[in-house]
Formats: sequence, structure tokens, C-alpha cells
Amino acid sequence: MKKAASILMWLLFILTILYPSGVLMTSWFGYDFELMSISALAAIIAVLSAGIVVCDCVYKNTLEKKGVRILSAVILPFSLINAVLYIFACPKILVIAGVSISAGCCCYLTAEYGEPPALKKIALTLSGLMVLPIGFISFIFLIFGNIGQNTVVQTIESPSGKYYAQVIDSDQGALGGDTLVDVYEKSGIHTILFKMEKKPQRVYSGDWGEFNNMQIYWKDDERLIINSTEYKIQ
Repeated sequence: MKKAASILMWLLFILTILYPSGVLMTSWFGYDFELMSISALAAIIAVLSAGIVVCDCVYKNTLEKKGVRILSAVILPFSLINAVLYIFACPKILVIAGVSISAGCCCYLTAEYGEPPALKKIALTLSGLMVLPIGFISFIFLIFGNIGQNTVVQTIESPSGKYYAQVIDSDQGALGGDTLVDVYEKSGIHTILFKMEKKPQRVYSGDWGEFNNMQIYWKDDERLIINSTEYKIQ
């Protein structure tokens, strides 16, 4: 059981740092990092973290290896950073509940097993300072997070298939909205858990609802025509 708990702890740590590290590393190279299903991963890390805590309560002292105890010391602040990113990307109550359960369990693991003591104290202090801002952010996004919605209403592929343009209806509720056109290059990495793609180029921003009568087509791979105006793809 101790070996199984250690494996689960490593898996929880990897999934917890996946989104923060992915966003940080890919941004340096001009890429976007996106999880394939934030809701599913939020549920997975909640179940994993709760499972580790339950196993520890039942079997006692299951995380005795030194490497796992170091993970226990640092996982709490990472879980809080991960929670913020999840909430920003998908402000749904199930996602907020999932990352909250995980953060609570990680707090227990850090307090109970974190080593060395100095690292544990730093992690707990830093995390304590983060709790109130994260709680406030969660409340704001839970109440207002679904006001603004972007909906892809049309996708047009370039002649060679190298690029594709997306027409986006950006609905901002009482604030109105916009009609946007983003151009993506078909390159990147797609896995079961995440995908990495080059950041899109925004070539057009117009009035809300304009997409209903928009005329858009590719002249060639380097030029996109929107309402008789030519936009060059860089």
C-alpha cells in the first residue's frame, strides 16, 4: 500500500504542475497550451488527492519515502496556482469544487508529511497568503465568469491547408460584443491530456453580430479577404 500511495503521489504532483508548467514553458516560444478537458482533469486530481488522504488515514504513514515527502512539502502552493489557472480557463462550479478538494487534501499532505521542515514552513506560509485572493477570484468567476462567451461560428481552411481562420462571436452580455477573426497555423502537438499550438494571429475585429453578413474567403495561403478587404497573414 505504501508503494501504491507513493505512485499516486507522484501522479498527483505531475498532473498538478502540468498546466502551470505547460503554460509557462510554451509562452516563451509563442505557443498556446490548452488542456483537452479541464473539467475531467479537475475531477481526476480531486479523486487522486482524496484517495491518497483516505489511504493515509486508513493505513497510516503511507508516504514515508524522502522524495515523496519533499513532494508533499511543495505540492500545496502548486495546487493553488493550478486552481487559479483552472478557474480562469473554466469558471464552472464543478471545476472550482474539484480544485478546492485537491487543494484541501494537499494542505493536509504538506502539513502532515512535508520535509524538510523549513521548506514545509515556506510552502504553508506562501499558501496561506494565497488563499484569500484565490477565494475572492473563485467567487467573482463563479458569479460573473459566464457573462462573456466566445463562440466559433465559422471555420475556413486556406487552400493548401496550412492555415485556418475562425470567425468568433464574442458576446460580452450587457457590454455588447465583437466579431473577431483569428488565423491559426496548423502546427503543434496534440495528446490525450493537452494540446500545444502556435498563438493565433488576430486579423480582424468588428461589430457584434457582424458575422451574420460577413463575406470571408481565402485568396491564397498568405491573403484572407474579409468584406472585400485583403488581410495579409504573417
